[in-house]
Amino acid sequence: MTSSLRNSLHRRNHKERSQLPHRAKFGILEKHKDYVQRARDYHSKQDPDRNKDEFYFGMIKERTVQGVHVKDRGNVSMPMDMVKLLKTQDEGYVRTMRANGIKKIERIKSQLTALANLIAPQDDNIQDDGEDALDETDLKTLREAGVIPPETKRRPPPRHIIFAENDTEAKQLSQRRSSNQVKTTTEADVEQAEVDLGWKTVESASSRRRRKNKSSAGASTDIVEGGEETRQLNVQNRKRLLKELAARLKRDTQLRCTQRELEMQRLLAGKGGRRKLRGIEEVGAENKDEDEDEMDDTAASKASKADEKTYKPRVYKWRIERKR
Repeated sequence: MTSSLRNSLHRRNHKERSQLPHRAKFGILEKHKDYVQRARDYHSKQDPDRNKDEFYFGMIKERTVQGVHVKDRGNVSMPMDMVKLLKTQDEGYVRTMRANGIKKIERIKSQLTALANLIAPQDDNIQDDGEDALDETDLKTLREAGVIPPETKRRPPPRHIIFAENDTEAKQLSQRRSSNQVKTTTEADVEQAEVDLGWKTVESASSRRRRKNKSSAGASTDIVEGGEETRQLNVQNRKRLLKELAARLKRDTQLRCTQRELEMQRLLAGKGGRRKLRGIEEVGAENKDEDEDEMDDTAASKASKADEKTYKPRVYKWRIERKR
C-alpha cells in the first residue's frame, strides 16, 4: 500500500481524556508528560549534595503570598513634608486655573449684557418664536451667572384675622367682607372700562412703528432681508455664548470643589487636634442614625468629585491653640 493511499484512508482521532466535571476544582487533568516534568523537578530538589545552609541576602527582602512570589517594585512612601508641599502646589495650580476661568466668565457675561435682544426681541412686529426665545436651561444659566436677577417667589397676600365673640358677629363680619370685595371689584371694572367721549386717541409708539414698517415694506425689501440675516447671526452668537457660559460655570464649580478638598487634605495633614463635626452627606438623604466618623476614604473621594449642590462638605473643628 502506497503512502498516498494510506493517507487517504480514514483514521480515528485519538483524543486526550479531560477532567471530570465533579473534579473541575482541581484544574486540568495531569497528563504523563506533566507528571514526568513534576517528578524531575521534585527529584532535583532532593539532591543529597545540596547545601541546606545556603543563604542569599535577597531572601530577606523576597516574600510570597499564598505560595506566589511577589516582587517589590521599590516604591518608597514619601515623607509628610513633601506630601504637604505637593498638595500646596496642586492647590495653587487649581487656584490659578480657576482665576483664569473666572476672567473668561466675566468676559462672556459682558458680551451677553451688551446684547440688546438677550431676553426677548425689541421690535414689536417680530414674534417671539421658538428660535429667539430662551428655554429654561438658558435662563437658569443666566441666573447662575448673575446676568439676570434670580427668580423670586411671590408671597401670598397678607390675611387679617378677626376673632368674633359669637356666631352673630361672625356672620356680620363675613357679610361685610363679601360686600367690600364686591365693591372693590366693581370699582376696578369701572376704572378699566373704556368710555368713548369723542376725543382723539393718542397713537402709541408701537402702533406708529408698526404702521411705519408696513408702509415702507414694499420699498425696503433688501433692508428687511439684511435685517433678518443680522437677527439670525445674533441668535446664533447668543446660543454660542450661552453654551460656553454653561460649560465654564460647570468647570468653575468642579474647580471650587477640588480646591476646597485639597485645602482640607492639607489642613488634616498638619498638626493640631481636631474633631469631625459632620462628614460628607448627601443633600436630602435621611442617614442621621449613621455614625459619620466611620466613613472611609473611598466614600470621601467619591463625594469630593460630586457637585457641591448634591453633597455637603466635611466639617472639622480644631482645638484652640495659643500662637506665640
